[in-house]
Amino acid sequence: MEQLKLSDLVNAGKRWIRFYAINWKLNSLIIAVAVLAGFLFAQLQDKKYQAKVSFIIEERSSKMPSGLSGLASSFGVNLGGLSGGESLLAGDNFFEIIRSRELMEKVLYSRYYDREKSDSFPLVKRYLAFSGLEEQWKSTIEGFDALVFLPDLAQVERNSLKDSLMGEVCERIIDNNLQSDHQNKVGSVLFVAATTEDPLFSKLFAERLVEQARDWFINLKTGIAMANVEQFQRRADSLHRLISRQTYTTAAEQILNPNEAFKTALVPVEISQRERLIQQTLYAEVVKNLEFSRMALSSQTPVVHILDRPHLPLKGQQRSLTTILSLAVAIGLLFSLFLAFLRFPAQH
Repeated sequence: MEQLKLSDLVNAGKRWIRFYAINWKLNSLIIAVAVLAGFLFAQLQDKKYQAKVSFIIEERSSKMPSGLSGLASSFGVNLGGLSGGESLLAGDNFFEIIRSRELMEKVLYSRYYDREKSDSFPLVKRYLAFSGLEEQWKSTIEGFDALVFLPDLAQVERNSLKDSLMGEVCERIIDNNLQSDHQNKVGSVLFVAATTEDPLFSKLFAERLVEQARDWFINLKTGIAMANVEQFQRRADSLHRLISRQTYTTAAEQILNPNEAFKTALVPVEISQRERLIQQTLYAEVVKNLEFSRMALSSQTPVVHILDRPHLPLKGQQRSLTTILSLAVAIGLLFSLFLAFLRFPAQH
């Protein structure tokens, strides 16, 4: 078996370099074609605009002091759901809320003002226009022109075609345009970003989605406490009206010069005064519990701090021309080297 010498490898390498240099015209043409393709790609690439909203959620402590829940229950205050339980932000819960179809549809149905047309339109109409879905569905889906993209007022009025199309729009946005995650692995700052070809849509969609998620989250966390406040407010208002009527009743039953021989004439006045005293005592307790419920509501209401909002004009996310041309030169050079390597053994 013939041994391969180092000198043979060096000589083969020199011959290959000379072979590559001799074919400089072909190699230059390959690199020039790659550069031209890169330039065309840079000019034809779709411009993407990203709108990013960063925020932090401050969840208040949901643990009630020992014995306070029992004391509140004795006065009719329901603190169930406010005394512990897993946080809604545990794991990826909040990001699943962001991606829910219910919130996304509320955002897409919200309206924006078009200055060119001097009118307001649902945000979903703008998405269908710049994404090309409007033209595509007009030609392929019968009855698309008759659809009105407004939120359904009742379940019986729901349109199955519109529901299916809205579902597809939401899926497309989640898959291609929506990002939501922690700003960094160890921090508590969250962000929601929308990346589309329309800067105005990206901005409005990201901001309104965060606002919808914030309102939904706060309503869920404070639902029980808010119900308690409304319940005690109704009781307080009712007792206040009863006390006012009882005051007039007591005044009307007062006798200026009662006959000493008829002691029973003073009984209605005494009963009326006793009833008013009972009502005032009940009113004081209800007002006390009302204030307690308001304090519980305040302590359980989470706070969403918006740290950063997108501002128009948004910066495009497309690759720079320098980066694309550098990559094209590298690809063309590698291809020419590979082609020369394939052709070299045939002649040498």
